[in-house]
Amino acid sequence: MNTDILSLIQADGHTFKKVARTHGGEYAGACPWCGGNDRFLVWPEYRGGRYWCRGCERKGDAIQYVRDTRNLAYFEALDFLGIEKPQRLSAPSKKTKRKHTGPPRFTPRAETAPPPLWSEKAMKFLQWSQAQLRTPGGQAARDILSGKGLNEETIRRAGIGWNPGEHGEDIYRDRRGWGLPHEVHRDGRPKRLWIPQGIVIPLQGNEGTRRLRIRRHSEDGPRYVIVAGSSMSPLVLESVTGVFMVVESELDAWLCWQEAGDLCGVVAMGSAQLKPDKAAHNLLIKSEKILNALDYDPAGARAAWKFWPEAYGAKVIRWPPPVGKDPSDAWQQGINIRDWIEAGLE
Repeated sequence: MNTDILSLIQADGHTFKKVARTHGGEYAGACPWCGGNDRFLVWPEYRGGRYWCRGCERKGDAIQYVRDTRNLAYFEALDFLGIEKPQRLSAPSKKTKRKHTGPPRFTPRAETAPPPLWSEKAMKFLQWSQAQLRTPGGQAARDILSGKGLNEETIRRAGIGWNPGEHGEDIYRDRRGWGLPHEVHRDGRPKRLWIPQGIVIPLQGNEGTRRLRIRRHSEDGPRYVIVAGSSMSPLVLESVTGVFMVVESELDAWLCWQEAGDLCGVVAMGSAQLKPDKAAHNLLIKSEKILNALDYDPAGARAAWKFWPEAYGAKVIRWPPPVGKDPSDAWQQGINIRDWIEAGLE
């Protein structure tokens, strides 16, 4: 597993500092679940990346982390991280064994669509959250969106909503009521579908709502939560040109499309560790140029300099924003997004 566990947890808004050289480097910070200051330990180099909390005893690897923070099933977590599902293989005979030569070829996964009942429930919830965004209670969410450079037309086109919760608390539902299989926690309690308070960022398709990503209102725990059952396909905003820009967050994608949608299409991966699905890959492989603007942090840099050039060749140009770690940061610091994109195209 190539996922950087430290970068994955930091991408959720948590800060760590190196405290020891144990197992190739030990980092400490607040626990995403029980808080504290330095009780949560991460070893990025140990056995593919491991974490452990001295307070609540949570521990595991990248797969366990995304399962617990995003309420995903095991195979959903593999899809989220871009890890191939294990297959039962027999040992090849000497006659059939072939020596591998050359770089590994990228085989994109097909999109896994949510169950029809999930899409139906998600659409109703999304429509309700869109109405909530227009209420006085949604003003704080609208301020956050405008503070990231998004205008009213873009917010509506993106279908963004606001979830105030129920009675001021996060929403929980029976998984089976949304067409998801019944699951239980380690202690035997049934898992429920978690829909936290916050800004609702959807992924829409011809068959309805395919993903609900929540930018949480609370500062405690992960900043972004993907509602279980969601598709993990990237957001693709196409253009008439043969150029695409690749970013991480959907909000960054909508900002780039708002400012320069006539110059390039935009693909939002959701995370630097994720890879394009089959539909996105087919567009990217035919493109003339790809501006790689993954976040300017360790995870984004690793993906930028390894996977993308290997998969798509010399037409990939690393083009991070001149300041900040992403387009929203750059916009907030006064960068003209259109000028930045135009410079990359030239």
